[in-house]
Amino acid sequence: KPSDKRRHIFCVPRRVAMRGRAAAKGGASSSEYYMEQENDDQIGLLAGKVSALRGIAVQIGDHVREDNKMLDGLDDRFDSAGSLLSGTMARLGKLASSKDSRHMLYLALFVVAVILLIYKLR
Repeated sequence: KPSDKRRHIFCVPRRVAMRGRAAAKGGASSSEYYMEQENDDQIGLLAGKVSALRGIAVQIGDHVREDNKMLDGLDDRFDSAGSLLSGTMARLGKLASSKDSRHMLYLALFVVAVILLIYKLR
């Protein structure tokens, strides 16, 4: 099991017990003890870094979910704006196809107003 392996890797009391047995036999030198201590310290640092990375990954996941919600809302807004624009274009098409000169004047004024609006927004 992967959890059993992790438990053995980070099991400090087991390593301390192993050091005690080795020292009792007289076969462990002080350099081995310090190397084991350094390994334990490095394992602790690595576990802290893994924990920090996990926290960052969770935060990234939260941001992605929020961004997806925002994009879904924007998609809905663009769909409604597109349908509104297509309706407006259909009405403008009817207006342009009519032979009445008054409608052509309204169309020309509308085009001028849109051009002025675009100019002012830039």
